[in-house]
Amino acid sequence: MSTKSPVPRYSWNGPVDHTIPVDKSKIKGKSVIITGGANGMGEVAARRFIIDGAFVTVGDMDVKRGEALEAELKGRLKFVKCNIKSWEDQVALFDAATGEGRGVDVVIANAGISRSSDPSGPPTKPDLNIVETNVNGTFYTFKLATHYFRKQPMDRDRSFMMTGSLTAWIDSPGNWEYTASKYALRGLMRTVRCSSWEQGIRINFIGPNYIKSAIRTPEYEKYLMDLGVRFGEAEDVASCMERLAADQSINGHSLMIVPRAVAKEGYMDVQDDDHVDGKREYFAGEQAIQLNIIKDQWLDGVPTQIYKR
Repeated sequence: MSTKSPVPRYSWNGPVDHTIPVDKSKIKGKSVIITGGANGMGEVAARRFIIDGAFVTVGDMDVKRGEALEAELKGRLKFVKCNIKSWEDQVALFDAATGEGRGVDVVIANAGISRSSDPSGPPTKPDLNIVETNVNGTFYTFKLATHYFRKQPMDRDRSFMMTGSLTAWIDSPGNWEYTASKYALRGLMRTVRCSSWEQGIRINFIGPNYIKSAIRTPEYEKYLMDLGVRFGEAEDVASCMERLAADQSINGHSLMIVPRAVAKEGYMDVQDDDHVDGKREYFAGEQAIQLNIIKDQWLDGVPTQIYKR
């Protein structure tokens, strides 16, 4: 059993070529965990992975929908009631997913919530439910993913991806907590990618914006389109997730979901997580210094650096 990481040290070597088709043979036999997988983009992704031969464990708060999916896809999908804000719920999710000798190859932190903050009225203690769900919940998922990944042979894929948002790059007035939470997840990806390769772990970020959904009324979708909104497709989110799961060469990238008029595949590399355009020389220099100072190796037996007295 090899102990050498199959994932190379992170460095920018160009954008992900989104025109390369998903190698579905690399999906077959994988064990996949999807939080927030009982509805919407998560459900579409779960079905796609199952069609291509994976076993999927879904964690979600929607018990009625989750149990219906488990009954429909019996033997190929397992549902676990899971509030991602609960550490105990997530432990139970991972225990169920990795039982019966399945282990886990791919973890998709997809669960999250969105709500505009209300600035009217007197100041009150903020309800940080969005932050607790989107940030704390994803941190719990990542912690458990790394634990279970490392229990497996190094040559078995260890792919972690997060459903973020394009608001991690574009301003979205009013959605303060939501936007900040998605910036946080992008920051997690950029930090982890520098050392996760030493444990054979790949981490990537997916940034949808407006995605067509049956949740909205046709009238509201028309209203958004009249304002210039161009919708992406939930099926393209699933394709993006499968591409990341199937291609072990992809680590440390952000892929955005775009209208098919922009890219026929429905997704493409953001190309804005590295200072390589020649216009950010100061940032590039500071980044090089930071990586040289903070040698946070993720290897057993390597002591953590102490930065303060």
